[in-house]
Amino acid sequence: MTRPLVLGANVYDYGTDAGAWRAPGESALRVFEAEFWRDAARTAEDAGMHAIFLADTPGLASNPAIRPSRLNEPLAALSTVAAETEHLGIISTVSTSTNDPVELARRLLTVSAFSGSRFGWNVVTGVTGPALTDFGYTEEPGREDRYARAEEFVAAYSAFVDAVRDDTDYVHDGDLFGASIPRSELGVDPAIRALLPDVAPLIVQAGGSPRGRQLAAESAEAVFAAETVKETAAENAADLRRRAAELGRPAPLVLPGIHLVVGSTEEEAERRFQTIHERSPEGYVLKRFTGMFGIDASRLDLDAPAEGEIQRLSGDPSAAPIGFRKAIAAYGAAGNLTVRELLRYFAGFGHQLFVGSPERLVDIMTDWVDAGAADGFNLLFDTNPWGLREFAEHVTPVLRSRGLLADPGDSPFTAFMREARR
Repeated sequence: MTRPLVLGANVYDYGTDAGAWRAPGESALRVFEAEFWRDAARTAEDAGMHAIFLADTPGLASNPAIRPSRLNEPLAALSTVAAETEHLGIISTVSTSTNDPVELARRLLTVSAFSGSRFGWNVVTGVTGPALTDFGYTEEPGREDRYARAEEFVAAYSAFVDAVRDDTDYVHDGDLFGASIPRSELGVDPAIRALLPDVAPLIVQAGGSPRGRQLAAESAEAVFAAETVKETAAENAADLRRRAAELGRPAPLVLPGIHLVVGSTEEEAERRFQTIHERSPEGYVLKRFTGMFGIDASRLDLDAPAEGEIQRLSGDPSAAPIGFRKAIAAYGAAGNLTVRELLRYFAGFGHQLFVGSPERLVDIMTDWVDAGAADGFNLLFDTNPWGLREFAEHVTPVLRSRGLLADPGDSPFTAFMREARR
C-alpha cells in the first residue's frame, strides 16, 4: 500500500460501548459542554484524522436513563468542532425522510461556508420512534419507500446546489418533490455561491443493501460501510466500484467502521475493554442483538453456533439496517462463533470490533486496503474522548512511521475531498 489512509473519527457522544457513559472519571453531562467537543476536535486533528463524523436520529436514540446516546443535534456540536480546528472536516448524518431537499441545501451550504468548506453530509433514510409523528408520518415507511424518497431527494438537492453554483434557475419536477425557483430567488448569498466550484458539501452514504450501494454509486463520494469480514467487504466494495463505473462516476471511497479498544499492549487493551464493557446496562447488548434480528430471546441458546441460531430464529426486523445484520451474521459464520462469543463482538453494533495493540491494528488496516476492501476507515472509539486520545497516543505514531497519514502540511479534509472527487 502506497497512499495514506482516509480516517474519520465517529464521535458517538460518550463512546460506542454501551457502558461508556459510566467509564471511570466520566461525567454524565459532559457531552453537553462545549469543551468536550473542543477536546475531541483538537485530539482528532492532532491525530491526523480527516474528519469528525456524528451519527444522528431525529430524536433520542435510546432511553437516556439506560444508555444516553446521540443527545446533541450534530450540526450544533460540529459548529464547535469547526471553530476549534483549521483542517479537520466535519460530517453530519441527515435523514432524507425528515427534511426537504431545497431547505436542506440552503442550510448545508451555510454550514459549509461557516466551516471553511470542510463539510460533508451522510445520507440516511431512517425515521423511527417519536420522530414519525413529529414529521407527519402515520406509520413507519417501508424500506422501498424510504429509498425511493432518498433517491429523488438527493437528485433534487444536487440540482439546487448546481443551480446556486451556476447562477441559474432551479427546476425539479419529480414524483415526490417539485419546485421552480428563479435564480434571483434561490436564497443563497453570492459569497457562498463563489465557494461552490470546488467545495460543494461532500456526500457520504451509509446504506449496505444493494439499493443502498446503488444510491451510493449514483451520488456519493464516500461510503461508511458496515463490514466485519475482509473477503465479504472486498466483494461489496468491488460491487460498489462496478456500479459507479457503469454510471461513469468515480468510485466512492469505501470506509468500513471499526469499533476500537486500543492499548499499548494486547493485555492493556483487554483490560480497557472489560473495564468499560462490564458497565453496560444489564441485558442491553442481548436485547439489542435480538431486536436487530427479530429473535425471541427466550428461545435463544447462547452456547449454540450463532450462524444456526440466527437462521433458525430470525424474524423480519424491517427497521434494522440490512448492512449491520449481514455484517454481524457474517462475522459469526466466519469465526464459527457461538451466540455467547458473538455477543462480545456485537458490542461493535455491526462494525468489526478490535481489541488490541496499535501495531496489530495498523497491520489489519493495511491488509484490508491491500485486499481492496477499504480505502480507509470510520473509527468508533469505546469511550470519548478517552478512546480518541488513546488512538492519538498509540496508533498515530505507528501510522506516521509507516507513511500512512497525510502530510501535516496539507489539509487532510481537502486531500480527502480531492481523493473522493478524483
